[in-house]
Amino acid sequence: MLQQIFPHPVYAEDQPSGYTILTIHCLHRGFTAGAILGSIFPLARSTFSAIVRRPTSVASLPWAARLLSSAAMGGLGGTALLVVGMTARMWGREEIEWQDRSWRILANRGQNREDDWSVGGILLGAVGMGIMARRGAGFTAGMPRWRYMVGGAAAGSILGTVGHVLTSSGSVQDVEDKVVAGEGPLKPKEAS
Repeated sequence: MLQQIFPHPVYAEDQPSGYTILTIHCLHRGFTAGAILGSIFPLARSTFSAIVRRPTSVASLPWAARLLSSAAMGGLGGTALLVVGMTARMWGREEIEWQDRSWRILANRGQNREDDWSVGGILLGAVGMGIMARRGAGFTAGMPRWRYMVGGAAAGSILGTVGHVLTSSGSVQDVEDKVVAGEGPLKPKEAS
């Protein structure tokens, strides 16, 4: 996704929009990570409720609604946590450090492919859940439409990530091509 929007120069110090690229990347990764963790919660709660056999008000909702709601809240929470984490990590850093990290994100083919799969899943999930909520799908009753759309986006992000992992060849082409070609900041050392 990012490699299609932002240019990728030969050298990291020439990378424009370093702040923007790194921020978008961190927000996206936070959303996916939070969605994954948020999706685990209803599974654990259902298992615990089944073992203890105590019905709860949350358990009275359809399972799909609980999963989407938890994925939505997890995605938003993960995004918020990564905003704080990125701010703490990059506070006071020089512009070249932002440019270097951004350049490496754009140079990483595996990361770019994962982003493409994940963004596709986010869009399909959000639009699909928006349509289902508007048409009054049974499991969408009782919760705001925005939560189902965000939950659909979160589930789509997870499924996009899983799709990437299942279809990847297993080899990540990081900055290897540029190093082999003798380009970029990671030029091979010359023999003495």
